[in-house]
Amino acid sequence: MVFSNLFMLLHNSHSRSFVRLFADTCIALQCKTVLFSKITASAASIGIPEAQKHVLKYDGNLLFFTDLEDVLTTLQPNTVFLVVAQKYAKEPVPFPDIHTALNVGKVLVIVGGSSPGLTRKELDLGHCIFLPSVLYDLNPIAQTALFLGGLLASRPDV
Repeated sequence: MVFSNLFMLLHNSHSRSFVRLFADTCIALQCKTVLFSKITASAASIGIPEAQKHVLKYDGNLLFFTDLEDVLTTLQPNTVFLVVAQKYAKEPVPFPDIHTALNVGKVLVIVGGSSPGLTRKELDLGHCIFLPSVLYDLNPIAQTALFLGGLLASRPDV
């Protein structure tokens, strides 16, 4: 099952390897559309083209935006979740709610690409959620893998 209404976004990264690994992780865990915003330095000039080749190889989609406002205006998601450290969120990842939202419309999931990856203003753009089994801050690739793995494991159709 490919999540056709799920849009995974890496925001605010300057790491070329994070960009490539984020795309690899999303595609491998059945998210067809990978988004990037506020990507700078070699992450933008080298990382995005590398990630794009990989995403296209597996019939996925890659979109690159300047900032979160641009993403929200263009995509117009029905629901926005921000995967953050537990200290910044009130609730754990609500996998059943996400599956329900995926059946209704577009779901945007934002992962911060650096430390700190998201500003206070950006955290107010959606529902801040945390991975319940994670005790400390994780890098964005591990967060993405745990989130998507949990989403796959909690599918109501299996």
